[in-house]
Amino acid sequence: MMILKYIAPLVLSALMLAACGKSESSSGTSSPEPASAVESAPQSSEATASQPAPAPSLSGLAAEVKATDAKTFTGSVSFGDPLFDKNCKKLYRCELSELTDGFIVFNENGGLSDEVSIIRRADGDTAKAEQQLTERRQIRYDDFEGYVPEELPKIEAGRVFTVGGYTVLIISNNADALEKLVREKLEVTE
Repeated sequence: MMILKYIAPLVLSALMLAACGKSESSSGTSSPEPASAVESAPQSSEATASQPAPAPSLSGLAAEVKATDAKTFTGSVSFGDPLFDKNCKKLYRCELSELTDGFIVFNENGGLSDEVSIIRRADGDTAKAEQQLTERRQIRYDDFEGYVPEELPKIEAGRVFTVGGYTVLIISNNADALEKLVREKLEVTE
């Protein structure tokens, strides 16, 4: 038990760095996200039945997710932010060039497994994106199994789904409300 007292803080620090890094702000908030970093690429407004509808923008959705539980969701980074770009491979097991949009909202303190990750693959392969986020959920499980086992049921209940061309991972005790919010914001009317 004495060893655990000294090792736990080291493991916690390492996991926080490996999972998604820490925002540069010491106040627990992320730096403002430039609008161009989270907006999807411009698309033709002349959509036809054979063309997919324009992708919804992620602008503002990360902030709305954080607002659902500001005590739990203390950090976020979005596609185009240097921290997201730097950690893309660690988080989602893919190169940044394989994505066109995304964000992660998380607990910066590392003691909670809560996370909402949303990604959009450049090739539109939602099955591959679901596999990536399912693997991400397993990584979170493995991370928490040894040092905060109380978080495991929440991770096991984590949801991975696709809506509007975006693939979503939700790990939260408030998963129902978060899923409803995400689906409302990302659902594309065909």
